[in-house]
Amino acid sequence: MAELMHDIDWAEPILPQFRDEAWEQEVRSVMGRVPDILRRTSRIPWLRKAVFYWPRYKPVEFSSKLTDICGLVTAQENACRYCYGVARSQMRLYGYSEKMIRNIEREVQLAELDEKERAFVQFCRNLSRSNPRPPKQDRQQLIEMGYSPAAVAEMAFLIGNNCFINRVSTFLAIPPMSNLESLPDSLMGRLLRPFIARRMKSWAWQDNGALVGSTESFPGVVHALGNIPAAKAINDTFQEAFESDVLSKELKVLMFAVVARSLECTFCESETRSMAKNLGFSQADFDHALSTLSSPSLDHDEQQILAWTRDTVHFQPGPMQRRIKKMAEDIDDLKLLEAFGVAALANTTVRIAVLLD
Repeated sequence: MAELMHDIDWAEPILPQFRDEAWEQEVRSVMGRVPDILRRTSRIPWLRKAVFYWPRYKPVEFSSKLTDICGLVTAQENACRYCYGVARSQMRLYGYSEKMIRNIEREVQLAELDEKERAFVQFCRNLSRSNPRPPKQDRQQLIEMGYSPAAVAEMAFLIGNNCFINRVSTFLAIPPMSNLESLPDSLMGRLLRPFIARRMKSWAWQDNGALVGSTESFPGVVHALGNIPAAKAINDTFQEAFESDVLSKELKVLMFAVVARSLECTFCESETRSMAKNLGFSQADFDHALSTLSSPSLDHDEQQILAWTRDTVHFQPGPMQRRIKKMAEDIDDLKLLEAFGVAALANTTVRIAVLLD
């Protein structure tokens, strides 16, 4: 069984907050406040945008109930103390019973859920864990139980979305939101719970724009999401992440490749091989980089980041955060911050690519 919230080893924040008034005004216009994580990611525009929008993504193909449960399950599977506390508190404020939440945490058979919902919870656990990634039969089983192919695609995105936030939060060691965690049991929380729940639900977001133009990075993953809003959301993030010049494009492609090989995703490894070829890598250069986690195309800091990337697939938060703390002694904060985002995005992408296996 995955760890329970208060058993998770969690460090002090790795990187400092950064104040950007224009950005904070945009956040306040939606949420009325600026969460810690949006200050610690604010120096990388594509990353702060994903961290702001993605957690508020509202699926169109299945219920909010499954969305809420997914947040709790993925945070527990990834042992993200910050996201675990947020997800648990939100569920309490949304009206879920403490008993139901504890049963989910302990993987107890849930009388409150029907067979289809229980299958979704198991898919969440398996894809979040990805040790190994769920086989094709798992997705087919969901379809046979009555979920549409579009719903299963959106499930994969939602789980990957949560895994993205879990990793960014863990790599930064974002402090738990103690005020939110104590709110459900407070007098104000009990009295105002329906109002608070409606306010939090109002933050939901969908990218309703059409997917237009080329899909240069991982087009198979983008198109596997079909016509749901998630397709445009992830395509925009790919484009902005690869256009950012904080880290080299060579490093980013190799980071995605390392994660793909670690999770045995032949589709994503093939995609990154083609991307590396376009950057001037020979087949031998690419294979050498994946086998040694090093490349003469990278500078000293980027070599360290690439060597670290493989450990972002499966890890325990405490040891991971202590390793990052050591890396932070040598690597510039801005580079390290973008590395957190790229590693998280790579892990998300390869998990979504389960739709293509």
